Amino acid sequence: MFRITLLVCTALLRLNAASPEVTVIIQKSEVFSPQAWQAMEAESHRIVNKTGIRMQFLEHALAAGKEFNDLVIIRIRGNCAMDAFPSVTGDRGPFASAAVDGNNVLPFAEVRCDRIRESLRTAMGGDDFARANQLLGRALGRVVAHELYHILANTRGHGKTGVARDALSMRNLLAEDLNLADHDCAVVAARRNFR
Repeated sequence: MFRITLLVCTALLRLNAASPEVTVIIQKSEVFSPQAWQAMEAESHRIVNKTGIRMQFLEHALAAGKEFNDLVIIRIRGNCAMDAFPSVTGDRGPFASAAVDGNNVLPFAEVRCDRIRESLRTAMGGDDFARANQLLGRALGRVVAHELYHILANTRGHGKTGVARDALSMRNLLAEDLNLADHDCAVVAARRNFR
């Protein structure tokens, strides 16, 4: 079964040129590190590309007056730069959430950058501080990919492993590699084909 799922995902990647493009419009905070933005975009692309879906990230201000066939809007709130660490407030909760209407996941999500930054700060050590904005961007990219999984698969459910799991720990967000599991890749691809 694993081999079949892997073959399906590989075949979808080959069809990538024919697959529709999803435009992800980012409504970002006023403070967003360029290194964090670049790492967020690269990590999200790397993870979602496995489904065969092409993505284009676009800042909200650059989207005015343009038309898109398939659109997702993600609002990123808070300070998205590690230059000044947030104070530890103990504020807990999800890093992000997607909008839902009944059983449907709408193409809107919100990411809470300050919560990610605070959690990241407590998990970082040693050489991590020299590349703090890149690590923040990687973590943001994984959180964005998690929400894109819900939106693109139109599911409130979670996977058992990888980016689609029900909770991403700081260990997951800081790890060298974290992917969308093959099963979850197939779920996204199957749901997208029924649209």
